[in-house]
Amino acid sequence: MKTLRKPFILDVEPKQLYSVLKPLVVEEYRIKQIIEWLYVKKVSSFEKFSNLPKDVRGNLESSFYVRSFQNVIKQESILDGTIRYTFKTYDSHYVYAVYLPTESTKSVCISTQIGCPVSCNFCSSGKIKFVRDLSRGEILEQIIHIENDRNERVSGVLFMGMGEPFLNYNNLTSAIESIISKNELNIGKRHITVSSVGIIPAIKNLANAMYGVRFALSLHATDDKQRKKIIPNNFDSKISELLKTCKYYLKKTNSRVTIEYVLLKGFNDTSSDAHRLARLMRTARLIEPSVQVNLIPYNHANKNDYQAPEQVTVLTFKKILKLNGINVNIREAKGLDIGAACGQLGYTAK
Repeated sequence: MKTLRKPFILDVEPKQLYSVLKPLVVEEYRIKQIIEWLYVKKVSSFEKFSNLPKDVRGNLESSFYVRSFQNVIKQESILDGTIRYTFKTYDSHYVYAVYLPTESTKSVCISTQIGCPVSCNFCSSGKIKFVRDLSRGEILEQIIHIENDRNERVSGVLFMGMGEPFLNYNNLTSAIESIISKNELNIGKRHITVSSVGIIPAIKNLANAMYGVRFALSLHATDDKQRKKIIPNNFDSKISELLKTCKYYLKKTNSRVTIEYVLLKGFNDTSSDAHRLARLMRTARLIEPSVQVNLIPYNHANKNDYQAPEQVTVLTFKKILKLNGINVNIREAKGLDIGAACGQLGYTAK
């Protein structure tokens, strides 16, 4: 595999920079200045670190990359202003991120892996063969690039792009630390959501780490056989155990949990499915204000055979959940015309 000729500085955690940069930077206070340039000012060239001596800037330039992505393709939706970013990595693969603006928020949906080993068969990202994990720096670079491109601060981060975040746990949590740090990206922990198909030990580890970010479980089914059909690599996690773990996450973090449920016509969209989901959540004691179900009508992606349900079916499903006391929302598709909606990110970049 192709490797970088020199290290990518965003891959080095800021607390490690004090030892890593010691041969290049004599005065310790300069390290704080470097961290500010990288994470607060988000400058993309060492030459622009203007309060550093010229020789220090030169040493940094010869020793590190400040950016790793080689090329960026940008597509903007004419429907809703959503922007899809395609980043070309140093080893010539593609990473996808989405900018999701509303009147009150500026969120980004970012990736954690190149390809996806989970292979959900309704998701175009699942069709892309897994290549490797993204580094900590590559995860952060998506956010930093979008903030610089938009010339505005991102207010929320969704780990819902390509890949299974918990299969890249160390880089995920290292990136989260920089995202929530007041001296780095400084995005509120309650505005960060990690989405996963459900790897129980990792969910508990994230809860115990006490970052306080939100968790979203990609459930998409109401019995284990049904779920196995659409998520073949589901780590043999039983739905009942996954929901118990969501309860553990709630109690441990005092944060919020979302149950994500893609509605596939004729497969998991019946009234019986809705009632079964309500029973499962009641048994797991997840019918409470801090838990919400997001219903996601299927968005067409590549050559998948699935279809979205009729609107009346979606509304009936929602009504049943509401009558059972469940907070429920129908997620509005964003960026449909550019392949940026949920489940569409795997379209191959041209």
